[in-house]
Amino acid sequence: MLAPESAIYKHYLETAAPNLQKAKGDPYKVEFDVLLRHYGSFLLDGWGTLYSDNGFLYPKAQESIAMLRNANKNIRLITNSASRSVEQIHGDLQALELDFEKHEIISSGSLLAVLNESVGLKDAYYLGGPNGRQFLDEAKIEAVENPSEPTVILSGIHLAQAEIDRAIEILSNKDSRVLVLNPDVYAPTPTGEKIPVTGYIANMLKEKTGCQLLFCGKPFPLIFQIALRSLIPSKESVIMIGDTLGTDVAGACIAGIDSALMLGRNVKESELRDDIYELGVSPNYVLNGF
Repeated sequence: MLAPESAIYKHYLETAAPNLQKAKGDPYKVEFDVLLRHYGSFLLDGWGTLYSDNGFLYPKAQESIAMLRNANKNIRLITNSASRSVEQIHGDLQALELDFEKHEIISSGSLLAVLNESVGLKDAYYLGGPNGRQFLDEAKIEAVENPSEPTVILSGIHLAQAEIDRAIEILSNKDSRVLVLNPDVYAPTPTGEKIPVTGYIANMLKEKTGCQLLFCGKPFPLIFQIALRSLIPSKESVIMIGDTLGTDVAGACIAGIDSALMLGRNVKESELRDDIYELGVSPNYVLNGF
């Protein structure tokens, strides 16, 4: 695990669950069909678990979703995605022949409206692409150049330097804050390279300005609460499957549900034990693929 990644995910855990007990013991190495037999509801990460950049599908992703459907399992896509609307994510999944219904997709961006019920923003400076603006519309927040409060909403990673400079200028004021719609720090590419993403940018803004960070998405509890509530009245056992210790696995630990980590995406098998020790969270299981 890269040093910035470890430091930021540790901070997430200290913020979201300061009393979480440290992990003990090693996870079990299993095949996907073992989980299929023992769990009734599956929360699945998207990027790095099922798919990646430019329409890349990980091996057996389609077949595994079909197996879940054929076994009448409950499934939800739990994604830290805030650069595309739920409708667009659903369209992308259909194009990849991944069988999800729209109501089964829970994105971190869609939580902005819930968060704003307590924050009460009317406007903010927006850092992100045009597709993510729908989440602001849903939350009744206007994107402006000169917000009435020193607040930035961050959802994208392909940002112009002028946009970042303006955000820093706004956040240099007293009581500034960033609403981070995707807590991911690094994301894996199909080649195994890790690239810094929104959580990394948010941390950079905090270091430069001292602003407060507010998060939507994994590992923070709200997205898991919404996902688990959507499964009611099912009483089936639930497992989270993802590729990242600091979001998917940590979030499952905080939510009190089991988890399985997909190796070789954001976590190399050779680094797994060190990463578990570093963060203090561990999956129940590890998978080498579907």
